[in-house]
Amino acid sequence: MTTPYFPLLELTPNRVLAAVRRLEALVWPSAEPVEVFATEASAEPVSLENARHLPLRRVRPGSSWGKLYDQRWCRLELPGRRGASAAPRYLEWRDQGEATLHVDGLPFYGFDVAHRRVALPQGAKKLWVESWCCQSAIWHPKATGLSPSGSVFEGAFLVGRDDLAWNTFHDLQCLADLMVHLRAAQAGGPVPDIAAVGPQPSVARVTPLYRRVLRLLDEAVDVFDRDGLAALQRSLRTAMAELHTERPLVRAVLTGHAHIDLVWLWPERVGEAKAVHTFATVNRLMSLYPEFRFAYSQPASYQAVARLQPRLHRAVLERLRERRWEPTGAMQVESDTQLPCGEALARSFVLGQEAFRELRGNPARLCWLPDVFGYSACLPQLMRLVGVPWFFTTKLTWSAMNRFPFSSFVWRGNDGSEVVAHVTQDCGYNNLVDLPRLHAGADGHGQSDVHPEYLHPTGYGDGGGGPTEEMCERARRLSSLGDTPEIVWDQPEAFFERLDRLRSRLPVFQGECYLEYHRGTYTTHSAVKEAYRRAERALQVREAVACALGTAADLRAPWRRVVFTQFHDCLPGSSVPEVYAETLPELRRIEAEHLSAAASELNRADAKTTEAVFNPLPLPWQGWVRKTRTASPVWLEILPLSSAPLVAAPQSPAPARASRRTLDNGLVRAGFDGHGRLRSLELRGQSVPFSGPAAVPVLYSDTPAAYEAWDIDRNALATGKPAFATAPTVEVREETDRAVLVVSGKIGRDSTLDLRFVLVAGESVLRIEADLDWHERNTLLKLHFPTRYQGRQARFGAPFGSVLRVQQPGTAAAEAQWEVPASRWAAIADDGEREGLALISEAKFGFAARDGDLSVSLVRGARVVGFDNHDKAAPRVLSRLAGADAFSDQGHHRIRLALAAHDLGAPRREQPAALADLLFCEPLPCSGKGLTAGLLAIDGGESLIPAWAMPVAPGVWVLRLHETCGQRGYATMRLAEGWTATPCSLDGTPLRRSTTTRVHFRPYEIVSLRISKRSR
Repeated sequence: MTTPYFPLLELTPNRVLAAVRRLEALVWPSAEPVEVFATEASAEPVSLENARHLPLRRVRPGSSWGKLYDQRWCRLELPGRRGASAAPRYLEWRDQGEATLHVDGLPFYGFDVAHRRVALPQGAKKLWVESWCCQSAIWHPKATGLSPSGSVFEGAFLVGRDDLAWNTFHDLQCLADLMVHLRAAQAGGPVPDIAAVGPQPSVARVTPLYRRVLRLLDEAVDVFDRDGLAALQRSLRTAMAELHTERPLVRAVLTGHAHIDLVWLWPERVGEAKAVHTFATVNRLMSLYPEFRFAYSQPASYQAVARLQPRLHRAVLERLRERRWEPTGAMQVESDTQLPCGEALARSFVLGQEAFRELRGNPARLCWLPDVFGYSACLPQLMRLVGVPWFFTTKLTWSAMNRFPFSSFVWRGNDGSEVVAHVTQDCGYNNLVDLPRLHAGADGHGQSDVHPEYLHPTGYGDGGGGPTEEMCERARRLSSLGDTPEIVWDQPEAFFERLDRLRSRLPVFQGECYLEYHRGTYTTHSAVKEAYRRAERALQVREAVACALGTAADLRAPWRRVVFTQFHDCLPGSSVPEVYAETLPELRRIEAEHLSAAASELNRADAKTTEAVFNPLPLPWQGWVRKTRTASPVWLEILPLSSAPLVAAPQSPAPARASRRTLDNGLVRAGFDGHGRLRSLELRGQSVPFSGPAAVPVLYSDTPAAYEAWDIDRNALATGKPAFATAPTVEVREETDRAVLVVSGKIGRDSTLDLRFVLVAGESVLRIEADLDWHERNTLLKLHFPTRYQGRQARFGAPFGSVLRVQQPGTAAAEAQWEVPASRWAAIADDGEREGLALISEAKFGFAARDGDLSVSLVRGARVVGFDNHDKAAPRVLSRLAGADAFSDQGHHRIRLALAAHDLGAPRREQPAALADLLFCEPLPCSGKGLTAGLLAIDGGESLIPAWAMPVAPGVWVLRLHETCGQRGYATMRLAEGWTATPCSLDGTPLRRSTTTRVHFRPYEIVSLRISKRSR
């Protein structure tokens, strides 16, 4: 009997999805358990060579193992094949933790939530699996995290794959996805789920494409039901050929990607294991999919793999030679670009490009920073200085208020340097190959009218893992299917090479790329930021001593460690406590080791007993120095990078005087009320127009809606209250070289603050020192300086140069900048910037300027990562780290700040960028005759600030300068007899043969001069 045919296409979606599920069940038809024997879990990593000699015990499915970040090795002995089948055998590994399969000693494949099975090589019998008690696939729908008792091992299985079912499943699933995508497009509003019960959405008025897809799929399932799997595949291939679009308007350029956070929800040793894990998987995928391409940045990961698994590293190098794997990125790690000083940021580029030359034979052409919390305006200039013309990120799409206006554009730095940039819109860097993300990238590509392709980094990231076989299969099928973009695999640098040809048609964006999110990262974990800054300074001192002595020690190893801390989840304070339990001691060790080495080198150079001190700055230094802790200080003036005997200058400054209401040294006069609040301030004869009490500590309720360690939400600033709940005590004292007023009291519930105002004789600044014992939770502490300096813009220090930001209320962009980063100084002024107030910091980076009120964030009490909503991936109950605080910044802090006059025309040593070094970098004790590096002074061009001295060869060093106020001009280098200066690159390579002492500079330019002594 024949049933009259009537098309009920409304029912097709349910029918198709049911068929997808039926097919999926056919892909893996058999599973045979494999016995697993394991070593004991260890907190310290063990190599495979050593693991072979450790005792093993049988592991039962369902058992749990390990503390957080533990490692263990598992051994498997595979049973022989049954029958004569030559079909590949697959190993399925089911453990909550992540693991890497080793075959014949080579890392072969990485197991994780997204990578469960791998085809084994013919003849494989004895296998080892390196397991880690860590599950970080937080973006994967099947991620469970770890159990409270450890990583649950569910078992290992030998499984067989039905290749016909595998291929047909992907055919049907891709067409089903097209159906679901087109169904959503018909609604024009919220789309009801595909439900098994109730009326189904009508297809009376739908697009012809959607109607045709429904018909083709309905008929394909008929074929499946009637004729079986092979017939279904033929039907689906015919349908896909019909639906293929010949000339799509836009192309998605897929590049395999695995964003590996070197540290985050795991410490460094696990990050290194993730690199091994991911590189092994990618190497395996390349053997299966010839079209597949992959790119990875961060030489730190390549170096770890080369050290831990040299055979895998050699396999990666072979993929490089095949041009299928591209190392790119330009930087040693994916550094934060706001918190490091300019020189340290430059070293990430210099070290990175050195490593890329070693890896690929030439420097990288692309700066790859998908996940950094804002992009400094000096970044394009640094990129161009190391030969990098292209920039990529995705993070700007996280901004909460104002959409970043472009996807393909020319990014112009504050000095005028330009790079071609691409920002993925509406999709990130952990992309699947699915229609929602492919269409989001295409639809969000604002320049698709002139640049009809966009970059689509593909693979699981943050915790690594990377692309999957399923992604590669889908890429083969979805390209140009219906209204889907064309899909091709390619390398990022090839993508940018094509984009660069269109640069004349691209929009221009000038200045910093401010991220309207994650503003708390400028302050969270203040102790880490301070220790990092002190490590930077210790290396600055060590290199300065080498310049003066004419030596050139190789300091790349400590620089790599300092640069490693710049990683964008380390220095910003967004990692678990285990990371900082390792990072803090290392930074403090670097500081102590290199200050000690500098002192030893100074005194070893000349053992004479003449007492002296050495100025490690390329600026002239003046101030008070004590021979011993108890001796009276003497006033010294020391040339740049030079030593001077401990003999008082002919004239010492007038003493500083203190009363209960006043500090005065003749250059600065500060007035206070009876509660120790700063009421008046004269700086170099200029009276600061305060609009209220200044230097007032204020507490704010700090409970961000989403990411506690990362964010300071706008609503927090409506909750401020004076920190001192009761009147503090006020004390004053005078010393030989200074006058001090101390305001002390309890703040918050459980904290105390000693706020010291220090006026040093001869200094034109008012120092502010805070001794803080902090025990507050979900609380932010800021220091405010309300003034009537209400110029439209405020100026903030950058790693190199500075940046102007609107401080007046009104626009959405201005309102979004309630907390901004600054590289250790900020200034507010009238519009001409000839009169204003600068706030200088030793190691504070979170500032704000609103309508004349300048403030700095001192500490937070944010919930630490791991104690927040990431605890599933890093459960504290499994941690071996005892006594970790659940809230940041708990304990003692010594904070150093200063107030200074701000005037664009001020002498060099009174510019805020110079004061940020001069006020907090003291001379080193030494002995013997005078030392000099050849720089006597710099004349003219007062906003051109010398920032660093870097040794490059015996008797040769680089002077790094940067223009900080947006001015054009020239300066003259005054050098000692016999010394010459030559313009050079960041790493010291001469740019021309001729020497010069006159340096012309443009606004915000970074200038490098190679200083050397003429050979006789």
